[in-house]
Amino acid sequence: MSTLKIALIDDDLERAELIKCSLLEHDLEIVACLTIEHVNTLQLEQLHADVILLDMANPHRDIIENCVSQFDLPTVLFTKNTNKDVIKNAIDAGVTAYIVDGIDPIKLQSILEISIEQYKKHKRLLHDLQDTKNKLADRKDIEKAKVFLIQIHKIDEEQAFQLLRKNAMSLRITLGDMARRLIDAQKLLQFQLKE
Repeated sequence: MSTLKIALIDDDLERAELIKCSLLEHDLEIVACLTIEHVNTLQLEQLHADVILLDMANPHRDIIENCVSQFDLPTVLFTKNTNKDVIKNAIDAGVTAYIVDGIDPIKLQSILEISIEQYKKHKRLLHDLQDTKNKLADRKDIEKAKVFLIQIHKIDEEQAFQLLRKNAMSLRITLGDMARRLIDAQKLLQFQLKE
């Protein structure tokens, strides 16, 4: 595996510089060394970091969530804080790995690689979950649209489905999108009839 590009974010500038020097001595590539107050998304995007190394004496959920959501990268948190609530909050905020120990450059490459794989797995699960939600929403809307077509055209369920499908194909849109268009049109008609 090629050398990982690390963005180091710390809540103490002196410690950050010491960690940076130590990591560089072990041939790790540091593309950014920032304090939490100077975090800049544009800068990290330009540097093409692979992973964020977050070093905090007292991890705060808001800061962690901010880093995780802004950068959308695997985030490894190093701290000496062993409080269970702090650990839970950090994991809930999106930290990929929570390490209660100092940063050991010799072990860091493995920790970062594991963290990146965990991050990828989590992203796949989120994508699959969203895909499943979209499919369920499509099915629900398709059923509503079929009921509407059955009522207005006095046709059976299979004919309603075929009519919906034919119109979706002719407009080159998905069945779900066609169903939503039909539902929206139905709502518009009902609204106009009430006036």
